[in-house]
Amino acid sequence: MKPSSPADEVSAAFGSRMRALVLVMVLLGTSGCMFSAKARQARHEEQVRQLQLEQAADRNRDSKADIAYRQKQTQHEARVRRLQQELAARGDPDSLAASALFGGVLSGFSSGASLDVAARAVAAAPGRADLVFLHLQLCASAPGCDAAPLEARLQQLDPENGTGWIYLLVRADRANDGVQWRRAREALARSKRVDLYLHQIVSRLAAAAAGKAGFDFGEAALELLNIEAAFAPTFDPVSKACSARDVQQPEVLAQCREISAAFRHADTALFEAYGTTLALQLWPQGSPEALAVGAERRALRYSVDLMVRQGAKINSPQARKTLATLITRHPTEQTAYRALFLDLGLNPDPPPGWTEGAAGS
Repeated sequence: MKPSSPADEVSAAFGSRMRALVLVMVLLGTSGCMFSAKARQARHEEQVRQLQLEQAADRNRDSKADIAYRQKQTQHEARVRRLQQELAARGDPDSLAASALFGGVLSGFSSGASLDVAARAVAAAPGRADLVFLHLQLCASAPGCDAAPLEARLQQLDPENGTGWIYLLVRADRANDGVQWRRAREALARSKRVDLYLHQIVSRLAAAAAGKAGFDFGEAALELLNIEAAFAPTFDPVSKACSARDVQQPEVLAQCREISAAFRHADTALFEAYGTTLALQLWPQGSPEALAVGAERRALRYSVDLMVRQGAKINSPQARKTLATLITRHPTEQTAYRALFLDLGLNPDPPPGWTEGAAGS
């Protein structure tokens, strides 16, 4: 999915986090049957549609506010354009990669310019898996771009990360290529984790952008988080690879259990939530493995519930500034938010007897 056009930095960053929260909540609410990506997508689209209708109604009620909003959008886009141009002129790997992301958003990913800039970034630092993945994200969003060489390069640089094999699984599914399909599933099962290099990309690229076009590190980090969040993942091929029918085969069942474990060790809450959802379908109820997954899901549910209930505090300007700093110190989204909860005086662990949605919990 292509990232949307830039909006003002505060509402855009908040919107990207809420989109991710919607998906996490849907995943954590799924149990008792194999995960349905179509149902998740339909529910997500309906919630987004309702939000858009409410926002449109609010703007239409007050034309002055609407004009101010549009003016702020235009000013923000001009700032991002200046930032992209300044970054492109520098030529170091992180500046080029950031320029590729910002340029892609500004163009709606309708041209190959961002791909060319991303390729230059990779060429300047050929051993960095995070830059190869960034290039892969852009390529997968661009019509006609051959992602296979980038998938292979990512697999070579970081063989324990299963993300590259997910892209192959998607392509094999579309092409109805059974050989590549089975190859991708087997390789994904050998992976130790499924990482998006989210904090690595954001922290390095935000550092390159800081001080340019009036952006400080925190603002740049929020912009980059918003862009990365817009590359919405698809779980359809993984769910199909681990369908109720296929896991009747002992070999496939073993593979899918390993796949679920790799997702549970992901660097984002969304992928971890999917891993727990998948795992619950693959282990007998009451087994040690199922109980461990249940404990993980309870912790995830509590974190999401805390973010919803304490939204004003967690999305305050000071908290966003703190989060931008924490991103540089923590390799995963989950550990960064845990540190943020502690910084805000919030309990990061569900207390005894906690139930989802309980008032004051």
